[in-house]
Amino acid sequence: MRSAVDVAVDDGEAIGALTVLRAGVGGRVQDLGRPGHRHRGVPEGGAFDLPSHALANAMVGNGPEAASLELTLFGGSFRAEVPLAVALAGAPMPATRRGTDGSPRRFSPPIAFGMRAGDVLELGGAASGVRTYLAVRGGWRSPVVLGSRSEERPIRPGDVLPAVPGWSPVRWPGPDVIDPVDDEAPIRVVDGPDAGLLDDRRWHRHAFEVLPESDRMGLRLDGPEVGVSALADRLSVPVSPGAVQVSGGRPIVLGVACGTMGGYPYVAHVVSVDLRRLAQARPGRPIRFRPISLEHARRLDRADRLRRSRSRLRVASLSRDVPGGLPGPGSGNSALPGRGGSVS
Repeated sequence: MRSAVDVAVDDGEAIGALTVLRAGVGGRVQDLGRPGHRHRGVPEGGAFDLPSHALANAMVGNGPEAASLELTLFGGSFRAEVPLAVALAGAPMPATRRGTDGSPRRFSPPIAFGMRAGDVLELGGAASGVRTYLAVRGGWRSPVVLGSRSEERPIRPGDVLPAVPGWSPVRWPGPDVIDPVDDEAPIRVVDGPDAGLLDDRRWHRHAFEVLPESDRMGLRLDGPEVGVSALADRLSVPVSPGAVQVSGGRPIVLGVACGTMGGYPYVAHVVSVDLRRLAQARPGRPIRFRPISLEHARRLDRADRLRRSRSRLRVASLSRDVPGGLPGPGSGNSALPGRGGSVS
């Protein structure tokens, strides 16, 4: 994040900005994180709900590596300093774009639209789920550290998010590319390295509840005690997002901002395809687990990667104009000159 006075040039490009007027709960710039640095003790981080992050980016023509703004439970309000092409995806936060004359236009994710200089975007509380992603064409241009723009520092009022000026008509990606989250299905897990320490291998039969102190580092769960055999000389082991550890008889599911080593018994691991469901699990929500084989988990991962890749490719062709989109500056109801009228 930068101050309003020093947002001018990024990598040789003239850039614009989005100013934070009111910050929600834990909004952070995120991309794909920092894979490949765990041996240095650097957490991977990145967007918690990768499919929603990727969809928001795709709607404004970005690849999934572009940085989006991850907003948690409540969005806040933001003012565009130049025309911007933005998109929202993820948890359904009510969105209102207010023009400089005060006229409102309401949206619901997933949606892409343009903002004129001076427009204010107001994002309320998510009706369901937890995390919403605000993307901009070209990605948010926060500083790159170890190959990533991801930050664990939350945004604050007065922060300025650098971005390349752009424009987009109002667009909806269409139902064929929206991947709904099944809140009722069990979270699938494979055995962790300490599964043999469990007093009862059928621990997953019970329901657990997401506690309010859950965050990007991990989801703390409440419910029946999960007994594990103590090992006095147990060494810490490498852990990664999705690891299920047991502390004080209660499970903790590690999130994307977790550390690289853990000392608690590591009894299971959430399959990668279900991590987004954990990202959208609200406090108070019941969680159940279902063990599957490692080979089954690999098949799910391959199928999910293929489905997400196809969805990103189809966003542009399946995007639909919604009546009432604001005209771009000097270019009619379309994108900036040279980009055409569709997300590309």
